[in-house]
Amino acid sequence: MSTETTGSAEPTLLKELLRARHWQKHATFVREWDKVAKVIDPQLKGSWPQHAQFYRWLRGDLRGLPYPDACRVLEAMFPGYRVKDLFRPCSSDTVRNPLTKKAAKELDPLSEVGIANAWPKTVQDSLDDLLLRVSSACEKVSIFGLTRNFYASDEMLPLLESKAHEIAVTFYVMDPHCDSRRDRYRIEPAEASMEDPARYKREILRPLFAASQRISSSTPSAGLRILTYNFPCSFAIEKIDRSCRVMLYGHGKRGTEGPIFVFTDNTPYWDYFAGQIQWLERLATGPREPWTSKGLLVRPLQESDLN
Repeated sequence: MSTETTGSAEPTLLKELLRARHWQKHATFVREWDKVAKVIDPQLKGSWPQHAQFYRWLRGDLRGLPYPDACRVLEAMFPGYRVKDLFRPCSSDTVRNPLTKKAAKELDPLSEVGIANAWPKTVQDSLDDLLLRVSSACEKVSIFGLTRNFYASDEMLPLLESKAHEIAVTFYVMDPHCDSRRDRYRIEPAEASMEDPARYKREILRPLFAASQRISSSTPSAGLRILTYNFPCSFAIEKIDRSCRVMLYGHGKRGTEGPIFVFTDNTPYWDYFAGQIQWLERLATGPREPWTSKGLLVRPLQESDLN
């Protein structure tokens, strides 16, 4: 460990982030730590700081940084933040110099975009990020895309089913037999795995539908809903609490070869993609013109659709 002292009289960024999430009690922090740890490495579950050490962290009263495994968990708990920044005084420059934020924006226009993470295509890191976000969700999960194969995997499906007991989880997947789906697969390479509707229903939709029937939700708003739509899509969206993961669908490429971006809230980019989910919800619950006369349909998946 480094011998540099990180303590300061000002509150650390870690303390402010915990306060914003209402995680500042040690017992609450421990629960959130274990949720994250079991996703990135089950052996790290229970590796949280003891009570006294935790409060030293909040004061920034430590020499150097925590051990590497603790850093891994902290960075996973707070995506987009580096560990060394978590133990620094919070926003002191902004307080002392109100022009700092404006100057940063002028020097780097992308600083205001709100991109928390990005990957050139689906890789293990992007899947780990998705697992972590779903496991930490406490408000609502909405999933839109072409097939969403990963959600029926052994890694994701049990987690999703467990989460749906507590909060609302909603899928929007393309109707296996609609014209738009056939058109989409015309521009995907030959090795696209779910082009056959029968295979897609057997391997993806049936497991998801079965999970939805097993769930006994703890609140009226919780549960797992699966809806189909019958129009083209240019990207996939995973709206998980206050983040939107967006994956682009290109031409001549499989869906998993598209770039992935994670947008945080309070930006126009978040508003755009969160608005897309709201548009789908309106089509499902109260469709109106001009969409109805154009034949756009969002409806619940029925067991008879799986035959």
